[in-house]
Amino acid sequence: MAVLVGAFALLAACTSSSGDGTDSVLTPSPAPSGWTAQELAGVQLATPTDWEPYETDPPEGDDVTAAGLKMPLGPDGAGGSVYVVTSGSPTRDAKASSANSRTVGEATLGAEDVVEEQLTWPGADAAAYLRYEADLPMPSGDDVRFRYETLTLDLPDGSQSIVTVVGPVSRYEETGQHDVLASVTVGE
Repeated sequence: MAVLVGAFALLAACTSSSGDGTDSVLTPSPAPSGWTAQELAGVQLATPTDWEPYETDPPEGDDVTAAGLKMPLGPDGAGGSVYVVTSGSPTRDAKASSANSRTVGEATLGAEDVVEEQLTWPGADAAAYLRYEADLPMPSGDDVRFRYETLTLDLPDGSQSIVTVVGPVSRYEETGQHDVLASVTVGE
């Protein structure tokens, strides 16, 4: 399941909306006390201490890196993850990358309740946020509602990092997944 969640996490990214930063749906925030600092594909973030690395296959490209961490499975068999892809020579800017991710999420997962916003993010030249929900089948045969949140960052060196967190809506806040995304720092 973690591989499935990680693969779907790769499909997410970000687009535009208000972008003034005052009422943003995602703002940079310090990690909760006791979390573990991590570096994934050149991005710093923090996760609860029980999250573990999982195998990732980066997308095609010589200068693309990818890494992921997964949280423990819940009683419903659903888990979650954070997945980071960094490209040294992206083909789209953050806004266009987000638009593409939204299209992919809608076409492949039936993304619903979509929220998009352009952001200002410390250390990035441009940033975009995307959130949506989709129902995914579990091994039990039941569908579980998942939330996807993605932060796409255009970095001063010309590279781009896409950070996606995904997990079951029923435990999303409890497991701190939004806080994982808010803890992202670059260029430090």
